[in-house]
Amino acid sequence: MMERVWRVSDDVACVQSSDGGRVAVLHLEQEVPVILTGTAASVWNALDGTRTESELIDGLARDYGADPSAIRGDVLALIHSLSSSGLVTFTPPGKGAS
Repeated sequence: MMERVWRVSDDVACVQSSDGGRVAVLHLEQEVPVILTGTAASVWNALDGTRTESELIDGLARDYGADPSAIRGDVLALIHSLSSSGLVTFTPPGKGAS
């Protein structure tokens, strides 16, 4: 099974602080934004539609000096929560980034 490549959904607007440490995310069909800070903002900023889940986790682990296996569950849980809210979606295999 191929790993998913996640990207920001088309109907989402976001604004981030100049250092990228805080992100306000709004699905255009909702009224309340989601505010991501710290490591959650880092995960959001890494969802570029080009990296597989493992590549994304490995990069975050390097950035934070962590073991990828130690953060994998938390990163995937956040991504799946963002997906459930319609904020991110995965790129179907073979489609590439959009």
